[in-house]
Amino acid sequence: MPEIKGIDISKYQAHSNGQTKVDFEKLKALGYDFVMLRAGYGKYLSQKDKAFESHYAAAKAAGLHIGAYHYTYATNIFETYMEVKCFLSWIADKKLDYPVALDIEDKSLKKLTTRERTDIALTFMHEVEQAGYYTMLYCNADWAKNYLDMDRLRHFDVWLACYTSEARRRELYKRDILGIWQHTSSLKLKGVYPKGGLLASKLDADIAYKDYAKIIRNAGLNNL
Repeated sequence: MPEIKGIDISKYQAHSNGQTKVDFEKLKALGYDFVMLRAGYGKYLSQKDKAFESHYAAAKAAGLHIGAYHYTYATNIFETYMEVKCFLSWIADKKLDYPVALDIEDKSLKKLTTRERTDIALTFMHEVEQAGYYTMLYCNADWAKNYLDMDRLRHFDVWLACYTSEARRRELYKRDILGIWQHTSSLKLKGVYPKGGLLASKLDADIAYKDYAKIIRNAGLNNL
């Protein structure tokens, strides 16, 4: 099983004007292979992540593999369809050779039932998959255990946030196959983030357990 290193970022790793603070060429030189970019959040086109375009262009120029994710606030199926429409619009012109993911973790959804939350996740991911994308679920270990019916979501790969040892993660998350593991939010890479900085700031770090770039390209998904 491969262990491929990557990071995930959003507008919080960019300047106020949306220009990236990450040196992707140095990131790649350190052995990192992919980056997951937040495309946006919510149900309005104005909620596109203001750094998405800058992050994408710079990561592409550096030769990194790129995926995208959407942060959901949907609390019903109607809002879910609105979010799908926005997300597909934001990524329509992008060549993404890593998966696209639904990020479901917002506390506003905790007022719903497990069935309702799972219905939202299934609806979003099914619609995006039907549009021709390799689609996966992002959540943390608490949500996987207590807030979602993971059996109903078994069709989709999981990108799991769980900041602990691999042995402890295996105890917390019983599913046999994991797509991507977000194993820390405290990665520091001097000169990579912020770009050229003497003191490194913290990044989310990930390990992919599948050669997604090869899988997606061979299947002709994600606009490839």
